[in-house]
Amino acid sequence: MIIKNRATLLSHGNIDGRRCVLDILEAGIATADPYENTRKLLKLEGDIFSVGNESSDAGIQVYDLKKIKHIYVVGGGKAVHGQAKAFEDVLGDRITEGHINIKKGENVELTRIGVSLAGHPLPDKDSVEGGKKIYEILLKAGEGDLVFWLRSGGGTSLLSLPVEGVTLEDLVQVSRILYFGGGATMPEINVIRNLISVLGLKHAKYVHGAVLFEFLVDEIPGGMMGHDYMRSPGNVDPYQRAREICDKYGVWDKIPQSVRSLILKADPKHLPPTKAELTMRPFHNYKVIDPHTMLAAAINKARELGLNATILATSLNDVPAKSTGEILAEIAREIELFGRPLLPPCVFICGGEVVVAVGNETGIGGRNQELVLSAATRIAGSKNIVIGSADSDGTDGPTNIAGGIVDGLTMERVREAGFDINQELARHNTSPVLKALGDDIIIGNTGTNLRDLRVVYVGK
Repeated sequence: MIIKNRATLLSHGNIDGRRCVLDILEAGIATADPYENTRKLLKLEGDIFSVGNESSDAGIQVYDLKKIKHIYVVGGGKAVHGQAKAFEDVLGDRITEGHINIKKGENVELTRIGVSLAGHPLPDKDSVEGGKKIYEILLKAGEGDLVFWLRSGGGTSLLSLPVEGVTLEDLVQVSRILYFGGGATMPEINVIRNLISVLGLKHAKYVHGAVLFEFLVDEIPGGMMGHDYMRSPGNVDPYQRAREICDKYGVWDKIPQSVRSLILKADPKHLPPTKAELTMRPFHNYKVIDPHTMLAAAINKARELGLNATILATSLNDVPAKSTGEILAEIAREIELFGRPLLPPCVFICGGEVVVAVGNETGIGGRNQELVLSAATRIAGSKNIVIGSADSDGTDGPTNIAGGIVDGLTMERVREAGFDINQELARHNTSPVLKALGDDIIIGNTGTNLRDLRVVYVGK
């Protein structure tokens, strides 16, 4: 089972509703396996190596490995270990060299491809050291070689390798000031982080002559790549966009001087290649999985359970966790009271990634935990509503908790446990509350990253 403390979660509250929510969360997260989904795209018969399948946008590429000089496998992200394991299992010692950066705490099962256990959500010296090894391998590739770049969410931090003039501490401060302190969205922060890092979205710039493959576990459905992504919205120049983001959150004077100088200088050498530039070289992009994979499995499970089901939002992103939880609870109340927009018994499902701006608070929690406890305040007394939310990577914020589950009895139990829920939410101190209630969802590292899965159940 994906959820390790399922028995505890089903020992109290609305047990039937909780079972439905947990079954749906399990189905969604289990389907988002990067190993299995990468393995489906690789086939070796003798010396003939095929990449892709009939449903791949990039089609099927076929190579006679007797004619290939070297095969390199590199990259970084929360889902990359599973991807790399698929390559090792198919190609074995035909891989010339490789290196990946993955999150600290993962179990390493690779023997051919090197691994750095790196920092996330804040980069560390191991991110830098691993990034150097990856950069050096990219520069080796040439005519007659195949390069496989594996990438997933979390890669921007895990692959941090500062450009000249910028330090590791500068990179760390950008995240601390904008994300944790200012409440900026991850795409906004990545505009800046990708400018000040050697790798980021720039890997294709270093590969000359070799055929480059990108295998992406994409946390943003329909997400854009490279320079085009960094220009969004409105096709604004990335350097201009970076300055606008800093001004939006009032942090221009707070970010490191080295970063401000780089933004103002606007040197094009720090930009990733555009999509147009990528088409001018041998480049193939394969999307391994994205949030649609997880959401489709979740809604299929809901329908198997005989529930009316819909996906409310594929990417409910970059909005405060507290208000999101409250709104989802109010929608559930509308269904419970008036049977609209769905007739119970039903569920509605959301993906995406909400935010928590902690400011100077020092509470322990995460966005999914804050979302469900905020929702609990609006569904108190309900006999029909259960809400669960979990991070697909298995860890919510800087905790070992994936998320939480609440129902109409949660607020009564919160009071009995001696917590002031408004005070704990203001402090962003949600983990101790959920742990005390036995409502913290424990999954552990899943080796994937498709953002979050939220399930709202309304019985009758």
